[in-house]
Amino acid sequence: MTSRSYIVASPRQANEILNHLYQQEIKPHTAKGARGRIRWETVTLYYRHQLRKLFHGPVLRDISEQVWLRDPITGCRVRYVPKVWKEFFAQLFIEPTFEEYTVKSTGEVKVRERRRSTEELNDDEFQEFVTQVQAFATVDLGVEFTEQDEEQ
Repeated sequence: MTSRSYIVASPRQANEILNHLYQQEIKPHTAKGARGRIRWETVTLYYRHQLRKLFHGPVLRDISEQVWLRDPITGCRVRYVPKVWKEFFAQLFIEPTFEEYTVKSTGEVKVRERRRSTEELNDDEFQEFVTQVQAFATVDLGVEFTEQDEEQ
């Protein structure tokens, strides 16, 4: 009897593992008449939701409320909204990815950089991203993160 366990943290990862299992285990064994069991077990509830709630809530809020920067054009001190900070940190900490596309009018194949998005990160990568943001905000921007109640 063979048993396999995998930890998955994203839909893409789940798809890859299921395809691998089907090709390498399920298909060959069932072709010979074997029966098996496929089981899904949640090991951490809503980890992704909790990470995103942390980042989009207290982390970005503390940064946007505490950081004042000098506007290069007017020279005035300004604060930026969380959405602007999120884009800034995505550009700063998320590695670029590229995709090929075809120009319809010429048929020419070109490469362009994809939008850097936290949605593309798995849970471990997103946790590392949040840690990088907090470290940068603390060390380089002087942010003091506030304590948050468990209910928030």
